[in-house]
This record gives sequence, C-alpha cells and structure tokens, in this order.
Amino acid sequence: MGTPPDHALVVPVKGGPLAKSRLDLPEGTRRAFAEAFARDTLAAAATALPDAVVLVVTSDRGVRLGVTADGFRVVDDPGEGLDPAVAAGFAAAVALGAGTVGVLLADHPALRPEELLTALAAARGRGPVVVPDADGTGTALLVLPLVDPAGRPCTVPPTRFGPGSAAAHEGLGWERVEVDAPGLRGDVDDAASFAEAIAAGVGPHTRAALARATLPGVQATIHRIPGDEGGSALLDDGREVAVPLAALVDSGLLHLRVGQRVSLELDDAEAAATRVWIVGIGPGETIR
Repeated sequence: MGTPPDHALVVPVKGGPLAKSRLDLPEGTRRAFAEAFARDTLAAAATALPDAVVLVVTSDRGVRLGVTADGFRVVDDPGEGLDPAVAAGFAAAVALGAGTVGVLLADHPALRPEELLTALAAARGRGPVVVPDADGTGTALLVLPLVDPAGRPCTVPPTRFGPGSAAAHEGLGWERVEVDAPGLRGDVDDAASFAEAIAAGVGPHTRAALARATLPGVQATIHRIPGDEGGSALLDDGREVAVPLAALVDSGLLHLRVGQRVSLELDDAEAAATRVWIVGIGPGETIR
C-alpha cells in the first residue's frame, strides 16, 4: 500500500450534451469548449500539485477516456447532481487517506498554477474553507482538512452548490477566504465570463478550441493594447490596423491583451477596425 497523499483534488466534470448549456452555442461547439475548459483546469492543477491525487468525478464515457489517458483517476458520478458527485469525490479522498482535499469545478480555463497554490496556502491551518468566485456569490474552490494535527479523521461537512453557493457554504460551516486569483475565481458559465477568461488569457486547450472554430470576419491579433486613444492589431497578412476604443464598446471587450486573437470589421480604407469581437462572445455572436 502506498503512502497516503498530502492533497487530493476533486474535479467534477459533467460532460455530455448539456455541458456549459448557458453558452449560446451549437451543442458540438459547447461540448468542445467544455472539454477544453476541463483540460486546462486539470493541467493547471496538476502543475500546481504534481504529487496530489486528482479525482475526476464523471459518468461521461468520453471524459473518462480522456482524463484516464492524461493520468488522472476517475470516480464514478452517481448521477444525482453536483453535490452527490462532490460527496463521491470526498469519499474517494478519504479512502485514499489524503490529508487535505479540495473541490475545483472544471470551468476555469484561465487558471494559473500559482493561483491554486495561493488559495491552498491561505486555507492552511483553517477548517473547511470556501473561496468565492469573482462576484462573491458563487464558489470557486473548497478546501478542508481530512485529518487533524493529531492524525484523527475530521468531519466532512455537506456542500451546497448552485446559485448563491458561497453564502450557502458559509451557512454550512465553511469559512470564507478571499484571495487574489482572477483565473481561479473566474469560472466560465456564460458569454460574459467566457470573454473575461479570454481577456485574462486562457490555457492551450481552450486556445486550440477557439482556433478550430469557424470564424467570420477578418482575423487579427492585438498588437497594442487599446487605451483611451485606441490600439492596434495585426491582420493575418501582416498589416497593422488601428483599433479605436469606440470599436470595442459594443462588444464589451475592453480588457484585451497583446496577442489576443479577435475578429474585425474594417472601414472602407481597411486602415481601422469599426467593430471588434470574439466569435461566440457578445450579443448576437455565434460560432458556425
């Protein structure tokens, strides 16, 4: 029997046709993005905690095959919702003898390994901890000790995922801990949060999923960050065009970064963008 792990991380992955149903995209595209989000989340977690046991809770056959190939352990999802799935992950972590267990949902494509380490450090020495999401209402991460300093098993409290879960977890005895970790606290549920994650910088699997989508408009890469006087982008043919701030207002993409891939509509002289967007992100946008 091996040495019990110091850390276990439970990552529920829904998979299937209803994955990321709040993204207004065709089913196949949604599933591709959901898989990419999960793979980027898991990759960041594995980099942060190379010696931890990552327990992926799922009943989706495709997800099971993928995460097993990537070296993660699979726990059967009982199929009764997110809280029972998390409970199944907790039970597996307890059976392994893990000292600490965390719960991280699989929709953090901009997660950085150092952010997860920061959150775990903030939770160290405490009881059950809930790290809220960016708006303070949802749950980004749960962390709890399974063994106390004397080596005795700790009580595992219930979870209550869903709308208002941060407050619900506090009501169940989880202590709220705030950390500066935008990728961790920025879960993707809808078009707005997807745009924010892309602006922050998503992982390689999500970038690849974006690149595989069929993108209308002229494709470009942000060259200078748009400020009060605008910025610029490089078209795929190498030409530099202006990106006025006004062209970004309707899209809501006001925090683009250098290297960000975007779609553009150009003025008649093809010297400046009249509209900037990321396909699938923003009002009326779909990926085709």
